[in-house]
Parts: sequence; C-alpha cells; structure tokens
Amino acid sequence: MTRLGIIGLGEMGGSIAAGVLGGPWGDEVTVVGCDVSEEARERFAALGGVVAGSPGEVARQVDLVAVVVVDDAQVRLVGGGDDGVIAGAAESGALVAVHATVRPATVVGLADEAAGAGVRVIDAPVTGGIQGARSRDLVVLCGGDPGDVERARPHLARYGSLVIHVGPLGAAQRAKVARNLITYAELAVAQEAIALAAAAGVDLGAFAEIVNHSDRTIGPHVGTFTRPIVHPPPPMGGSYTAIAHKDLQGALALAEELGVDLPITALVDQHMDAAFGE
Repeated sequence: MTRLGIIGLGEMGGSIAAGVLGGPWGDEVTVVGCDVSEEARERFAALGGVVAGSPGEVARQVDLVAVVVVDDAQVRLVGGGDDGVIAGAAESGALVAVHATVRPATVVGLADEAAGAGVRVIDAPVTGGIQGARSRDLVVLCGGDPGDVERARPHLARYGSLVIHVGPLGAAQRAKVARNLITYAELAVAQEAIALAAAAGVDLGAFAEIVNHSDRTIGPHVGTFTRPIVHPPPPMGGSYTAIAHKDLQGALALAEELGVDLPITALVDQHMDAAFGE
C-alpha cells in the first residue's frame, strides 16, 4: 500500500499524480495533494486525488511526502511553519522527499530542521520530463541515508522506473544540475545548428532526418555514457582534436559568410582539446 503526498500539483507534480493515479494498482495507492492554484486542485481531484488544505494536512495522511515545488524559497515555505510539511510529518511519521531541483544547502537546512521533530528527509530530484512523469518512467536521483532511500523506494517506484541512490544528502541535487547541464547545452547548440542550416538554405525537414538517423548509430553524446567514464579523459590522440577543430572552424567560417552568430560553437572550438584529453 502506498499513501503518497504531493506538495505542488503544477506541471510536474500534477503529471506525477496523473501517472500514479492512472497506474495498474487500483486501491493499493492513495494520493493526497495540495496546491495554491484552484485549477490545479480541480484537475487533481478529477483524477481521483484527495485534496488537502495545506502541506501539513497532506503530510499527516501519508507515508511519503513528495515536495514538487519550483525553487528554494518554495521548499522552505512549504517545509516549515505550524502547518508545514515537517509539522505534519512529525505526527504521521512520513518521510519527506524533495523532488524540486534546488541548492544542496536548502535540502540540508530542511533536513536539519526536520531532525529536531524526528522527521527524515531525502533529496530526490527527478528527470524525464512531463511525459516521463505521466508514463511513470522518471529517473529519481536520491541523496540521503541509505535506509531512508530504501524506505522511500517502493513509493518512488510508482512513478520512477529508475530509483538510484547517488550518495549522502545533497548529492542528488549535485548530480541533477550536472545532468541538466547536458540538456541545456545540447539545446543551445542545436538551435545554433538549426540557425546555420536555415541560413545556408538547407531543408530543415531533411536536416532533422539526418540528425535523428545519424544519432541512432553515433549514439547520444557520441557514446560517452555507454562506456566507463574516466575523468580527466585519457588522451585520444591529436587526430581527433584536429578533426574536431577542422569541423568546428568550418561551421564558424560558414556562419561568418552568412552573417550567423554562433557564440556557443566558438566557445566549444576554444575548449575542444580538453574534451579529447589533450
């Protein structure tokens, strides 16, 4: 039996709720949630969720409280106070999992405050997006005491296909921002590539097909994460670096010719040697 509480029923929290409430376990799962938005509360209730009036009211009814708010200030706001998560969890014995991507110090501070009330906290940021939440296919990165993570695992597994312990409290937040760095850097460079292709008169539909097909064989991140990671990277030989600079400088030369600004590409060219261990 899972009694899950969700603080924050916006895009991610609401999608987690939708995935869990739409799962194949029927009466085995109860989801209690709260949000400042009446619209979010109504959507949640329509899914079969139990609407509570405050974070504390949620925490008093569940075994695990998932804090799915936006930022550090909101984590602190819903965590403390007379009717916050800590106060409610102190009565029920609920474990608190901070899914929001926040500073490690914020989670440590919340855990220190919670410890005084006998409440346990883990940091558990998620990745996989809205669709991953709705399909119960999130990755849940967990930082904290191993016993607390194992206690949380059966509940987190209702919406996380991978629940992975990465270290002590705060470690999951550090891993999450490193993971997000890849996403945002790739997005920014992809937009530069599209701008260059468009300016050069390349058919963008064909360009998308080229990228998607070649990624099937090259693999995401050129297979970096499918083989053992060594840091710093071992030298791969000057030929790799030379080819990388040739291709990047070719892109920059074309961009200059067409009047397209590629600042991220220029930075990559400046720092490419380090990627090849040179």
